Amino acid sequence: MSLKSVEMQVAISKSQEASRMQDQMNRQGQQFQATLTEKQLKEEQLKRKQVNKYDNVEKRDVTDENQDKERKKEEQERQRQKEKKQARKLPHPYIGNKIDFTR
Repeated sequence: MSLKSVEMQVAISKSQEASRMQDQMNRQGQQFQATLTEKQLKEEQLKRKQVNKYDNVEKRDVTDENQDKERKKEEQERQRQKEKKQARKLPHPYIGNKIDFTR
């Protein structure tokens, strides 16, 4: 397969154009990466300098958690006691209240 001089001129120009486009695409990727890195560095700088804000935050101590646990335990115990009292008050489902002594 031989190329004529006219075809050779077209092939060379096309290859130069393709290499130029490839070079531009490579540079575009590098520029994108550079701008992304720069943006991340700026964000990190801002985060380092920024003061953390705590709005509407309640102060809680360790004792608060312990008190909550104790309250829950007390409520559970009260609930158990109520259930026991209710069980005592309910009549037995199949045993009657009257005794029949007749024969």
